[in-house]
Amino acid sequence: RASASRRGRARLASRGVTDASRRVVGVPGRIDRVARAVASPSLPSGPLDSLPVPDFLRGPLGDIVRNVETALPDDAKRALLRTQYTSAVGLRLAFFLTQGVLSSRVSGRSNIDGAAAAAAIAKAVLDPAPRAKIPDEKSNLGNIVSNAADGRALTDDEAAEVSQFLEQHLTCIVNLFRAELEHLENGTYKFPYDLNPATAPTEQWNPAQVLAIASDTLSDQAKVADRRNAKRGQELLDTFGPDPTRYPAYYLQNFHYQTDGWLSADSARLYDFQVETLFLGSADTMRRQALPFISRWMAGRDASDTKVLDVASGTGRFLTFVRDNWPELDCTAVELSPHYLDAVRKSNERFEDVATYPRAGPLKLVEANCEKMPFDDASFDAVTNVYLFHEMPKEARRNAAREFARVLKPGGKLFFVDSAQVGDGKALGMERAFDQALKRFPQFNHEPYYRDYSLTNLEELFGEFGLVLEESTVAWVSKAWCFTKRETPSKDVEEVEPVIVEAPDLSGAGAAR
Repeated sequence: RASASRRGRARLASRGVTDASRRVVGVPGRIDRVARAVASPSLPSGPLDSLPVPDFLRGPLGDIVRNVETALPDDAKRALLRTQYTSAVGLRLAFFLTQGVLSSRVSGRSNIDGAAAAAAIAKAVLDPAPRAKIPDEKSNLGNIVSNAADGRALTDDEAAEVSQFLEQHLTCIVNLFRAELEHLENGTYKFPYDLNPATAPTEQWNPAQVLAIASDTLSDQAKVADRRNAKRGQELLDTFGPDPTRYPAYYLQNFHYQTDGWLSADSARLYDFQVETLFLGSADTMRRQALPFISRWMAGRDASDTKVLDVASGTGRFLTFVRDNWPELDCTAVELSPHYLDAVRKSNERFEDVATYPRAGPLKLVEANCEKMPFDDASFDAVTNVYLFHEMPKEARRNAAREFARVLKPGGKLFFVDSAQVGDGKALGMERAFDQALKRFPQFNHEPYYRDYSLTNLEELFGEFGLVLEESTVAWVSKAWCFTKRETPSKDVEEVEPVIVEAPDLSGAGAAR
């Protein structure tokens, strides 16, 4: 999610409750973490919560339920957790896979013969004669997809390669879910609140609301398809004039050819559903792969005395998972779009429920550009940032990296998630095919800065400003990093002249109106 830039107005709003006397210090230890995962308040609530039990019986019956739960073997609890998780992600994958198929049909106004391609792929999959897998180094997937987009039918061999590529990606998604399940079983972080009908937002399970947003997304997809076919990726320039103090030129893009870019309430409303459709229900899971880094860092820390800055918050999804695990954190969310900042407010309203989160820390909302943020030096213990850099040109990325380092305290952490990069496919056993897909993705989705981002050495970029890479992990088409700010600045930092790569042609941009 993009939110970027040079200098902007800042608007602050504080939400939540601050109580310095209420402090819960995390205690490290595997036993405590496992108990936290299995008995998490994010797991489905007990039967007493949904049955009309008289109040005078709730106490005694509650004790009985807790005693039974305590008596259950850990293996049985893990089996229950595994069943709950696999059922939830299985339904999620099936739902968004179906939504993706419908979306592709709605937007199928290109010259691709979908029926012929499907028939060729089916033949490749069902053919009883075994086919040798195509070695990664011989992959020609990029040219195949490019030619098909121009209207050429797929041959059987080409369809087999596409089928193999899709199979590999589905395997990666399943492995991603397995990795998360292992984190849950080990108590690394809590059972995700949005995978439990008892705690998920109503728009995720209420049939009427799900149908409404699915319908709206499909309707919008037709507009996206028209925009893609016409290569209209800068419609926002018809309404807004580039302004370095407000919305820089690179920000005024219809990224993904989406309607209104980042500058409307409708865009913010549809965004999460659109992204989950694109990634077949795995987007939140990819974001959460930064939580193990945070969990290790938080072990033994006082959450109420820890200040976290979430940069480019988008709709606030990732921030909700952070706060669900460590509710007492003192959080600040920075977002350039006022519409998305309002979505952050709405998604975090759950933490105002005192019954569920009795010690929730404050959340301050700040509308500002992340290239020059309105915060003092060394004022945060941690910075989180998800899906921002691939939508920024090189100079803007350097400015943002500098700001991350500036506002972090010495020894502070940067938890960073973004698209995987060139070479990361090696970890998935499909480096060449993966790199070809990365090269062509920005052409299909209007991501003018993506290619340069995919070739950027982030360890060097952040290292230039004193942020040292500690660990990283590839999560399907995303990657999570953990950086630490050096206690003392390096004497070897060299200022490098920024170069803008693949900047869009903004000639003829009109004044704001």
